[in-house]
Amino acid sequence: MNPVARVRHVLARRPWLYWSAVLVLAASAGWAVTAAAAGVDDARQAWGSTRDVLVATADIAPGDELAPRTAMRPRPLPVIAEATLSSVPAGAVARQHVVTGEALVAVDVAPTSGPQGLIPAGSVAVAVAEAVPSGAAVGDRVVAAGAGVVLADEAVVVGLITDAVLVAVPADQAPLVAQAAGSGELALLLVP
Repeated sequence: MNPVARVRHVLARRPWLYWSAVLVLAASAGWAVTAAAAGVDDARQAWGSTRDVLVATADIAPGDELAPRTAMRPRPLPVIAEATLSSVPAGAVARQHVVTGEALVAVDVAPTSGPQGLIPAGSVAVAVAEAVPSGAAVGDRVVAAGAGVVLADEAVVVGLITDAVLVAVPADQAPLVAQAAGSGELALLLVP
C-alpha cells in the first residue's frame, strides 16, 4: 500500500493523532514568535535609553526646505552624534544631500535659503561663466581648474544664475579662481 494512503487511513480512523500534530505545530510556531519578539526587546534594551532627533523622511537636495521633509524619531543614545539636531531651525534649508532615514547634524543645515546659506564656513562664492557647461547642479562637488592646473579641489556649487554658476571655494583659493573665471580659462570638473 502507498505510504501516503496508509497515513491518511490511520489519521481517518484516529483523528486525535491529526489534532495532536496540529496542536504541536501551533505551539512550536507560537514559541518561535515569542522567542523572536523577546530577542527584539532584548536588543532594544541593550542599546539603552533613546532620545528624539531630527531625521529625514524623504531624500533632501541642497537648498530644499527642511520642515516638510523631516520628523522627530527616537534613536539610541550611543548612535547619536554630538551635533545631531533635535529641532528644525525656522526657515532652515539643506546645505548638502541628505538621504531618507539619516539623522540631521548641524553641518547639514543652512540657516537661510539662497546661495549665501549654502556656502560652507571658510569659503567664498565665485561666479563662473562656463564656456562649455559642465551640467553642475546646486550641491554638486566640483574641482575648479584653469590653464591645466587645479585651482580649487574642494569646491561646491551653491547657486545657478542666468549665465553663471556660483561656486563656493576655500577663501585662500578664491582670488585665483576668480581671476581664471574672469579670463574665461576656468573649467568646472564634476566630482563623483
